Amino acid sequence: MIIKKASIDDMIDVYSWRNDPLTRIMNADSSIVVLANHKKWFENSLINPNREMYVGFINKIKIGVTRFDLNKNQNIAEVSINLNPAMRGKRLSFSLLSNSIDFYLQNKKIKLIAKVKKKNLKSLSIFKKLKFKKYDENKIFEYLIL
Repeated sequence: MIIKKASIDDMIDVYSWRNDPLTRIMNADSSIVVLANHKKWFENSLINPNREMYVGFINKIKIGVTRFDLNKNQNIAEVSINLNPAMRGKRLSFSLLSNSIDFYLQNKKIKLIAKVKKKNLKSLSIFKKLKFKKYDENKIFEYLIL
């Protein structure tokens, strides 16, 4: 798997993945995103010094996207993952997340956190396989830290 920084060329793919019905159910915000709003968000994300987004590839096929939102004051970055719906069931999420974390943490000494819906058992399992530990929860989310 190859991990690359996201570019404007990834905008439509990420938009499509974000609006996938299962993705929306598992996302903190389950609403459908309008393309104009996504375009603005994506363009701002690419220039935001506290956000890094990566796209994973296997044989030039886009596997999914990961995002890291840095909180410099707390020396913590929140990590999220969104798999290309066409790649579900192929056991690629673990590699995408693991390789993205390795790529992001090069020359960085920070903690990572994740906010995962409790009903998203596959994502919870992947984060826990990567040694994330639960540090908090509410009725909807589990909060994990590495």
